[in-house]
Amino acid sequence: MKIIIVFDIPVEYNWLRDKIRNLLKDYGGKFLEYSVYETDIDEKVFEILYKRLEKLLHKGGGRIDIVFPCKSCYRKILLIDTTQI
Repeated sequence: MKIIIVFDIPVEYNWLRDKIRNLLKDYGGKFLEYSVYETDIDEKVFEILYKRLEKLLHKGGGRIDIVFPCKSCYRKILLIDTTQI
């Protein structure tokens, strides 16, 4: 399942932001924006990732939003990207 992870970590927890980024990369997370990642993992792996993210967040502060777009919604995403030129 494809998921989008968006996080907002206060500046005083920069170390936590780095740990979250590294964890998401370990789970195949693709960097989309400063604090936005996308990954495609199965449900069991997601449960492990979720618990690890929750544990990390409790060491500092902030917010993590996890979005599960359906296939139909995913096809409707419009992208304007000048980074690939």
